[in-house]
Amino acid sequence: MQKRILYCTPFDLSTGSGIARCSSHIFEYYKKCGADDVYLEILPMDRKFYVGGGNSFFKRVYSGASEYLRIINELKKKIKKKHYDVVHIASSASLSLFKDYLCVRILCKMNIPSIIHFHFGRIPEVIVKNGWEWTILKIVARYATRLIVIDQLSYEALLQQEIYNVEYLPNPLSSVTEKLVCQYSTLSRSENVVLFVGHIVKTKGIYELIEACGEIPNIKLRILGMGCSAIVNELQSFASEYNADDWVEFAGNLSAEDVIKEMCTCAVFALPTYTEGFPNVILESMACGCPIVTTNVGAIPEMLDCKNGDYCGICVAPRDVKGLRNAILRMLADLNYAKSCGISAALRVREMYSMPVVWNRMCEVWNGIK
Repeated sequence: MQKRILYCTPFDLSTGSGIARCSSHIFEYYKKCGADDVYLEILPMDRKFYVGGGNSFFKRVYSGASEYLRIINELKKKIKKKHYDVVHIASSASLSLFKDYLCVRILCKMNIPSIIHFHFGRIPEVIVKNGWEWTILKIVARYATRLIVIDQLSYEALLQQEIYNVEYLPNPLSSVTEKLVCQYSTLSRSENVVLFVGHIVKTKGIYELIEACGEIPNIKLRILGMGCSAIVNELQSFASEYNADDWVEFAGNLSAEDVIKEMCTCAVFALPTYTEGFPNVILESMACGCPIVTTNVGAIPEMLDCKNGDYCGICVAPRDVKGLRNAILRMLADLNYAKSCGISAALRVREMYSMPVVWNRMCEVWNGIK
């Protein structure tokens, strides 16, 4: 007998949401490969309107509450029309925890098992702060049938807080990306190109990356991604202090295929970000066999298995320009070491983060709920 799953998630890829991207990978795999024991249906939970930080606090709260009430009403209509064995809700935590709380309370009253799938890596930090976010998260955990977290540290932190209805499930690499990697894996790597892929914002460590590369001779830095014109102009002005006209290139937003091609040909992939959950670009760069230099935030050290050494890549502290420069220099100077890191990273993706591996584990979680 099939288990009927309603997967409630942001699903609009045009927003750049990491949750939407992950959920679309899972649903595409389901549609292609199917599952004898699972029927999966998507309920999009995208906000129709977004009010950013430039608006008043009241307007942001009012807009968020209105959107979440609409989403909750859509869920109620859905579960009244059709029977589901499990409702799986993807969450970014923070203010959306209030939406999660209302959803799990409604599902409890209707005797429908629920899963809250936390797509963020700040749970240990939230516990230490012991503020309102941790208070609401604990209440959500009490009413949800299961919690899913994307990194081992969050899993262990919740167990230490005696929250035992939790499962560890990393994000998967998409099947489309796997095919593209196979297509371009025979390309040769450059000797001096450092690649950055991501939103062009300060918290991605892009200023530190330019500063770190500014003292490395014969280097080329390619920056892929989009940012608002004011930030890009400010960053270009900052780069000009390092005579970057000759060695920094802002390539803009490229197609997924072109990004994979860039990853397969760069000398080093660098993401010196300040904060992350489970970044797709690290997963993709690992699959491409990139020599990776990044920071020890979120799930990244776990993804690169850094507790066992620098075998899949090098993690440095955020904002550590000297450490970042030394790590890049090491990758550029020791080609055998860099190649070894790339091979180890690609192998780790196949063993732990490939779509079949993650999908099978997710089905185990669904089927384990009675």
